[in-house]
Amino acid sequence: MTATTDTMSVWLEGLTLQVKDVEESLKFYQQIPGAVLEHHRPGEFALLRIGQGCLGLLGFGAPGFHLEISTNDLDSLHAQLSEAGMEPDGPPEDRHWGERTFFMADPDGNTIEFAAG
Repeated sequence: MTATTDTMSVWLEGLTLQVKDVEESLKFYQQIPGAVLEHHRPGEFALLRIGQGCLGLLGFGAPGFHLEISTNDLDSLHAQLSEAGMEPDGPPEDRHWGERTFFMADPDGNTIEFAAG
């Protein structure tokens, strides 16, 4: 389901697991029927497409996860969340992995990554 405000669309892109061993986790998740490897930086990161969604495997940080939410208007979404009293970690930035994103934490400290989609 896609939420729309005027011409801005927002959708859940996927989930990234922060794993101890990217290669071990990749072997495990590739056994899911229909899982397709989209991107792989050995030892650092792997991205699997499973149906309409994505599962990232990130070899940095403590084991955990973060949600990935995409939008067609990242700057407007950042402004709307800020105006609503939510606290992004900073403005949208162009990242070295090729995406434009910003981050924030939910009330329990879970990371949410917002990206231009």
